[in-house]
Amino acid sequence: MRDRNPFQMADVLGEFVSRSGYTSGQLAKLSGIPKPTIVNWLEGRVRRPRGVDDLLRLAAVLHLNEAEVSTLLQSAAHPTIAELRTSAQQTGNQAHIDLLVKWDTGRQVVELAAPFQVMADLPYFVGREAEQAAIVQALSMEQQTQLISLQGMGGVGKTILAAHVAYQVRPYFPDGVLWARVDSSDVMSILATFANAYALDVSHYGDVGSRSRVVRELLAHKRVLIVLDNVRHSEQVLPLLPPSGSCVVMITTRRHDLSITRGAHRFTIGPFSVDAGEALALFRRILGKARVAAERPYLAELATLLGHLPLAVDIAAGRLAYEPGWSTADFLQRVRQEHRRLAELAYEEQSVRASFNTSYDALMPELRQFFVKMGLFVGDDFSDEAAAFVADVSLEDAQDCLRQLFGMSLVQQGRQLAGKRSRYQLHLLLRDYARNRLQDETAVERYVHYFLQPAVAESHFSTFADVEQQQIIAALNLALERNLTAALVAGVNAMYPFWESRGLYEIADEWLTQAGRVIDAPDDQPAAMTLHHHWGRLAQRRGEYIQAETEFEAALTIARMLDDKENLSHFLRALGILAARRGDYVLADAYYKEGLGLARALGYGSPVSNFLRGLGVQAYMQGNFARAEAFYEEGLALMSLQDSSEQDPRVMAGRLWGLGFLAREQQDFAQAENYYRRALELTQEMGHLEQVIVLMRSLAGLFWEQADYERSLVFNERAVALARQIGHRWLLARSLRESGEIQLAHEQVDMAKAAFDELYELARIMQSQELIANALYGLARVTAVYNDIPTALKYGRESLDTFIAIGHQQVSDVQAWLESIA
Repeated sequence: MRDRNPFQMADVLGEFVSRSGYTSGQLAKLSGIPKPTIVNWLEGRVRRPRGVDDLLRLAAVLHLNEAEVSTLLQSAAHPTIAELRTSAQQTGNQAHIDLLVKWDTGRQVVELAAPFQVMADLPYFVGREAEQAAIVQALSMEQQTQLISLQGMGGVGKTILAAHVAYQVRPYFPDGVLWARVDSSDVMSILATFANAYALDVSHYGDVGSRSRVVRELLAHKRVLIVLDNVRHSEQVLPLLPPSGSCVVMITTRRHDLSITRGAHRFTIGPFSVDAGEALALFRRILGKARVAAERPYLAELATLLGHLPLAVDIAAGRLAYEPGWSTADFLQRVRQEHRRLAELAYEEQSVRASFNTSYDALMPELRQFFVKMGLFVGDDFSDEAAAFVADVSLEDAQDCLRQLFGMSLVQQGRQLAGKRSRYQLHLLLRDYARNRLQDETAVERYVHYFLQPAVAESHFSTFADVEQQQIIAALNLALERNLTAALVAGVNAMYPFWESRGLYEIADEWLTQAGRVIDAPDDQPAAMTLHHHWGRLAQRRGEYIQAETEFEAALTIARMLDDKENLSHFLRALGILAARRGDYVLADAYYKEGLGLARALGYGSPVSNFLRGLGVQAYMQGNFARAEAFYEEGLALMSLQDSSEQDPRVMAGRLWGLGFLAREQQDFAQAENYYRRALELTQEMGHLEQVIVLMRSLAGLFWEQADYERSLVFNERAVALARQIGHRWLLARSLRESGEIQLAHEQVDMAKAAFDELYELARIMQSQELIANALYGLARVTAVYNDIPTALKYGRESLDTFIAIGHQQVSDVQAWLESIA
């Protein structure tokens, strides 16, 4: 590293650049000098530029006075300013005269006095890199935007960001940066302050119009940035706007609907970025890196509970850092309590509640009432239809209210769903604020009723629940808190099929339990019957067959008492499936036949088809293949004749699966694959995970039948993983059985053994004789490959005995295998 030489240009220039705070890139952009040239000067690679023009341009950007410019010129072995001025005048060099005019005495005084009225930059400013870059770019464009608007809810840090950016763009505005807070100063005072910044007294202009005209004339030929903070109405800004030209106005506002921002460059400022970890970055600046590293989980949760709102995070960090006796865990415990949260977010003059009060107080009474009711909505967002119902207003009135609240930054736009109208959301802390002001219990009941209404058509309820599941859970909690028993039970029964289809068994268990605790069964037998049915379905999916049978029998008893033939047929089928899975085919046959008779009498296509398929499976298991085929074909024929009213995606997927099965039986594998894949696509779109597993198993079986073990294994592994994920024991067991067979055929013996071992344990838990026999037969063949013939024979005989006991069609297969190794 060379020693510093105050007479070398690189060192002299380096000092001036360091003092200015500019980067090489900024200097290049401002002066028009190529960045590599400036870098070469600063690095000392070029010690004497051939001409003075570029040095003078750079000196102008650096705001050097005449003495400083002369020092810079002499360090590069060029004449001083005075010498250059004399030479230019003698030779008539107009280019040099124009460059040197900046250092005329009168002009220099004005430039040195260029005002900078911006508030102090926040010393611990963090984040906002993307917003900063975009705003700086807009402000520094050659063809500048006349008006720039930073808009967003209270507490997002619009003013702090505007000040921070103003310091960055100061070099682009050589005639100064003016600042006014328009919500706390009147227009006349602001105009006087702007004029005084340029030594112009406008006190004798006594009206806004004349004073505004004089200030516009003053600014007409200047390049000034005017920052107008906290604009509430366009009328506040209009008299302060300069004439079109080189000046730029940047406003901060909570309003999205100001008329003056039409055509402006608008930046919507939101809470801190979660992905960028900006809230944690602010915690680090105030609390220190060590503390944040040690308490990161607590602070991350705290940031989430604060909705990453910069003002709230700043207050929380300040209290944790400077108030005695706080631990982060203690503060977090308070903030977790919704009713206390806003009270904790105050520090000296800073207050989140006070910030929100400003927006709330500006609302008309009717809009205030509407706004506080919106505090009931949780989760991602809500629809305008739900808002109208909860607020008890017409849809058009609700839409108008939501637009007004959006204009005031009190609601934000939510998800954009295909084919749906706009959805809205409240920031988490605004939701707390609104809910704390809510006194209308009727709105709570309307909220519960809207989301727990059982009247939603079943074919559309899955879509409704998929979008609104967070609201539905909140409504269930409110119903539980307020003892709205009928609504709670109806909501749980309406939601159960959705939870089941998504594999959300834990949530279903929790709410079925809650509903079971509060229901008055003698007074509401239909609801109790449905609860028993759903309990049975849940237990069945978990492989708890004894519990499932108990619940289905309870539902069956109530259905017989109510003479509810439709549900009676459903429960008979459910009991038939359980009996078949236990290997009790005689009992299963009895249930199926009684249920089939009821379904035929009722004239229901889908239930009849389902019973026929069930009888077909049973006949197949017992080795009666001709009877099985007859049942299958009749069931599939019924499916093809269903009314269009039954053609929801779930029914369509079921029909495609059935057609795929029939094509597979006819050895038309290409057509079968086409049907299966179309059905799989439908079920994946619906999010019906159980059907997804069934179709993946079907595709795995189809490829297995064609000896395409690679593709068979791919779909089988997906089925196993998904069944394991949702906890569906029966589907997991069937998938494991198929996995063992595929692995064994693929000569992956160890993996086959692992699959059959797990299958055996599951089968014992579920008390399924058929699956126990399948697992034993698989283990017998694996053990034979290991050449442990005695153990293989033991497993094989146990499997054979079990198959014989239940009358299963695999008896002959096991007998033949035993004879082959005996």
